[in-house]
Amino acid sequence: MILVLRLLAVYFAACALAIFLVHRYVTRIRPAVALLVALAPFLLMGNALLTAGVYAPLDIAYQGQPLASHRDEQRIGPTRSPILGDVVSQMIPFRKAVRDAVKNGRLPLWNRFLLAGEPLLAAQQPAALHPMTWFGFLLPLAQAWTFEMAFRCFLAALAGYAFFRDLDCGEAPALLGAAGWAFCDYQVFFAGWQHTAASAPFPLLLLGLRRLAFDPGRRAVALTVVALLLIVTAGHPETLLFSVSAAGVFFLFELGWAGRGRRPRSLRLALLAGGITLGLSAVLLLPLIEALPHTFEHAIRSAHYAHIVRSVSLPESLRRSIPDVVPYALGVSGKGKTAIGFGEPAAYAGAILFPLAVVGLLSAQREKWPILVFGFLGAALSARLPIVADAVARLPFFDIALNERAVFLAAFALSALAAIGAERVRRGERLATLLAASLATAAVVALLFLQARPMLLRLDVEKSFLQSRLLLQLVPLALLAFSVAAGFARRGFGRLLPAAALVLLVAERGAEARGVYPTFPSRAFYPDLEVLRPIPRDAPWRFTAVGFTFVPNVSALYELEDIRGYEAMTFAPLVETFSLWCVPQPIWFNRVEDPARPFLSFLNVRWVLAPEDRSMPPGWIERAAGDGTRLFENPQALPRAFAPRRLRYETSAQAAREALDEIPDFAGFGVLEASGSERGLAGRWIENGAARVGIESYGAQRLALEVDAAEGGSVVGTSITRWPGWKLRIDGRPAPLRTYNRAFLAFRVPAGRHAAVLHYRPDGFTAGLAVSAGMLFACAVSAVLLPRTSRGRRAP
Repeated sequence: MILVLRLLAVYFAACALAIFLVHRYVTRIRPAVALLVALAPFLLMGNALLTAGVYAPLDIAYQGQPLASHRDEQRIGPTRSPILGDVVSQMIPFRKAVRDAVKNGRLPLWNRFLLAGEPLLAAQQPAALHPMTWFGFLLPLAQAWTFEMAFRCFLAALAGYAFFRDLDCGEAPALLGAAGWAFCDYQVFFAGWQHTAASAPFPLLLLGLRRLAFDPGRRAVALTVVALLLIVTAGHPETLLFSVSAAGVFFLFELGWAGRGRRPRSLRLALLAGGITLGLSAVLLLPLIEALPHTFEHAIRSAHYAHIVRSVSLPESLRRSIPDVVPYALGVSGKGKTAIGFGEPAAYAGAILFPLAVVGLLSAQREKWPILVFGFLGAALSARLPIVADAVARLPFFDIALNERAVFLAAFALSALAAIGAERVRRGERLATLLAASLATAAVVALLFLQARPMLLRLDVEKSFLQSRLLLQLVPLALLAFSVAAGFARRGFGRLLPAAALVLLVAERGAEARGVYPTFPSRAFYPDLEVLRPIPRDAPWRFTAVGFTFVPNVSALYELEDIRGYEAMTFAPLVETFSLWCVPQPIWFNRVEDPARPFLSFLNVRWVLAPEDRSMPPGWIERAAGDGTRLFENPQALPRAFAPRRLRYETSAQAAREALDEIPDFAGFGVLEASGSERGLAGRWIENGAARVGIESYGAQRLALEVDAAEGGSVVGTSITRWPGWKLRIDGRPAPLRTYNRAFLAFRVPAGRHAAVLHYRPDGFTAGLAVSAGMLFACAVSAVLLPRTSRGRRAP
């Protein structure tokens, strides 16, 4: 019960703070409305919030051993939504990595838990600087995760409500649009990804730019900057790209309607807001810019993906658009199979919004035009519409982006047009149009359902599920049509229609979306595993598992440094070594099948978790058994830093890679990138000077060594990946680093005893921190010294 109260206290405190700020500086919110907005996430996450449970697909983590042995104990049933695997494989482990850094007094720069170490802050998706990540530190990780999921939903609803109120929508129409946005399929599906955290504040960005166009001033700049920072720190650069682009379209339209004398000031302040945002977020963006060119994913997207045709044929594009209206038309994960290439959400936000959006489209509201433009583009990119998809993909940054995920713009446009239409209905306008549109929408839904039904049955989707989903669309439409008909009979009844539509939408979306994410008790959140207890967590040794045992990145939750990993930013040179020790699996993790391969010993892998039927390699030690697994210790594992006996200098990546294929023992042999006079030694094995290397202290992003090198000095090799950002000091003085075994760090020490310290602090972070600190100081000084303007006026 105490944990429940803690979770609710943190959630409602965060909501109260956000509502106060919006009420004080953006738009007035009545207490009753504020309470409705704060309670909105309870529609989907109420069970998790009221039981301090976990709103996450933990059942996916229990598919393989060792957690599979605990399914019955933790009451884990069949996997509900297999497509949500990234939530437990990436997003939750990222949060653990950030917490591990902070609780140990480190800057969250380096993730020690996967792929022999990788950037943490630069990876973006861990959202190390997002306010809600830090708010979550007030709770255990399990409850902090539920808090984040709920607050993302709340933020989408609050941002939507504030924007729609600024469009002169009444409370009920604004709440309707906000509910459509907060509970659209995109927000529901991506609740566990950074996509939702980044897209939820999108309406606030539109509102800030609208204020800049019509009432340029300090508050408009501040609102725009806050919205942009919420998007940037959420950790999904693609959503940032789509949001800023769509908001730019919206701003240009609004600027065109602003007075001519106001435009120059509006433009200057819009550029100022962008500059302030870039300055404040430099500490996050510059590390990304520094690290991105070194990733395998960037190489693939820039060299291949950027040049492929993005569109499909017109018939196929129309087929891809069907889920915008009937979201289950191409299958649903966990309810049978899905059509090849489908699974992610479309623009659907509730069938009841379509007729209201038609009314909004026919209204005189001028903002409908920019909303319609970016909504169309979002839907067209999702459908890979010919001409449009390829034209957009030729633009900078869009050429390497997954543009289909701009579909959230279409979902927001649908919600916005519905809010505008609901306001017209509240004023007693277009009731006949609404009635006709309701009946037409029901007919279209029924026809599309009948067309899709044969294929869905072939995909093994149950008839009962299809019938229930069809009814969840048709019944609200029928009730809305009945309500509109009643409005003709009773004068003034139209004023109640938006409220009735809101109730119908909430009921519809609650029934449609409640089953996407399961809720589990907190005890199921990665329980203690006895088989892993022999592994020391503070020693510089790495871990791996064999086959599909302990699928990455779950090991992070147990503070194990796994050399496997599943990540959107993989070090490209490390990928080149995969064939030496693992089986690459596209868009998934790198699977280890033979734990005795020599390169794994070089990678510092001392602990191996294997299925219980897997034989133990000769000379290894079995340390534990249980949960369908066996824990082996590899005594031949090399320390994190050591001096190889012989070195081979190579001048090219290809030659280095070929030399690695020939090495049977990485304790005795290593490949060093040749530089300067060493180029004359390329292709030959050279004796390395003897050295004793001892680890004085070990931290996730700092390794202190004592090196005693023989006459002539020695090269010390490591299994630390050579991401940019690692620095070396020998006896307190900076020293150069070398590339070892294609993807790792090495350095040369002179003869004698020396203290060598490796530490990770990227130049991008150092420069970004200076820029961000400077910008923050400048903003603080400006806030104090510049004269305050009067309270902003609402845009006309």
